[in-house]
Amino acid sequence: MSQPIRDLVGYGNKRLHFTWPGGKRLALSIVVNFEEGSEHSAATDGMVEGTGEFLPVDTLVRDVGNESAFEYGSRVGVWRLLNTFKKHEVRATFFAVAQALQANKQATDAIVKAGHEICDHGLTWTENYRFTYEAEKEAIAKSVAVIEELTGRKPVGYYAREPSPNTLQIVKELGNFIYDSDSYSDDVPYRATPGGILVVPYTPDVNDFHFLSPMHRFGNSSDFFVYMKDSFDVLREEAKTSSKMMSVGLHARVSGRPGRVVALRKFLEYVKGFDDVWIATREEIARYWIDQVEPTI
Repeated sequence: MSQPIRDLVGYGNKRLHFTWPGGKRLALSIVVNFEEGSEHSAATDGMVEGTGEFLPVDTLVRDVGNESAFEYGSRVGVWRLLNTFKKHEVRATFFAVAQALQANKQATDAIVKAGHEICDHGLTWTENYRFTYEAEKEAIAKSVAVIEELTGRKPVGYYAREPSPNTLQIVKELGNFIYDSDSYSDDVPYRATPGGILVVPYTPDVNDFHFLSPMHRFGNSSDFFVYMKDSFDVLREEAKTSSKMMSVGLHARVSGRPGRVVALRKFLEYVKGFDDVWIATREEIARYWIDQVEPTI
């Protein structure tokens, strides 16, 4: 049986001799997943949501308890995160589901006004691998239209969460995107295929969803802070000889909780102590990579 084409080598042991703007060596991308109100629900898509503060209900009905835990992110958590970013003068990238943006125009306007990036996170909370090629392309085009209507600008980044084998090609074909983040395979951007759309990798581990069921790997804010700090320290040390990128994954309903936002606040305070770190949106990282780094590597 033939195997799918995969790149298991990447940059290998090659040192990438470039710097980020201002001679900085580590680019740090803070991501907020803004998804509340678009999650799986028996009432909307016939599926019970499998992640949350609780184990999912064991029958095909509305999980009202889990719904309310999601709602916290939109009603309260997103504002706590926005206030934290404002205090620390950080601009983040919001992986935003179009349906979630529609459900809370007040938060959408605040995100845009503060200068954060809106990255297209799909029309609804749907795994793209469930789509046909045509249906996936139609859904992404619709999410682009909704985001443009709400924010006045087409998104330039895309993140499916659960991509299909067609996602990268579709995103390139639509024309408005300059990067996709549906990869966890590297510490710097890359092209999956020559001439393909730029991939700005994301993170499955430096991610607050490990607070949630069924993972439960982080028990308190200290667990998450230490993991962020350890990841940062290793990448920053490696970046002294070969520049790197680090992602931090947050969710409004998770790190927006009072007992968890402490980890983010401690981490941003820690990062402030280093002058060789560039905190940037993913759009900024992608544009700099395309314009300044790719021609040199």
